[in-house]
Amino acid sequence: MLNRLIKQGLPTVSLARRSFMIAAVGSGFTLAFLSPAMAAKDSTSAEAPVFDPSIWYQIDRDGVVTVNIAKAEMGQHIGTALARIVADELEVAWSSVRLNYVDTDPKWGLMITGGSWSVWQSFDPLSRAGAAGRIALIEEGARLLGVAASECQARNSIVSAGSRSISYAD
Repeated sequence: MLNRLIKQGLPTVSLARRSFMIAAVGSGFTLAFLSPAMAAKDSTSAEAPVFDPSIWYQIDRDGVVTVNIAKAEMGQHIGTALARIVADELEVAWSSVRLNYVDTDPKWGLMITGGSWSVWQSFDPLSRAGAAGRIALIEEGARLLGVAASECQARNSIVSAGSRSISYAD
């Protein structure tokens, strides 16, 4: 293959063994001393979410709800509208909501923002994810409180049944 490239007159790179070794060792040192923040997170660590029902949001041990925003932010603050959809369905206090603008991984789908499409396209999946999470949290709260789920309600990140209650973070 190299001979074919040389015959075609295409530029080639001359790399001496010494240069290759220096580059390889340098790369090894770079990877060996990555900062802990850049290292992959351990999913069993204390920082792992308490409740992670979908790709759209998670709730951490402090009750903070992180909503993943998969639309481009171009100054229109679309993240606020999308996070509000999840927060309203999930019945969480807005003060406990954080936004996470995601990367361009294909799992997030089409990330185009324009033509007032963001809320229109995102409403159904976000509201369903929030509502499903609320139902799951009410059912688990009812189990922990020892009552029927029909006796419970959710509001401000708390599942309550009469005078007894439990927070989403618990």
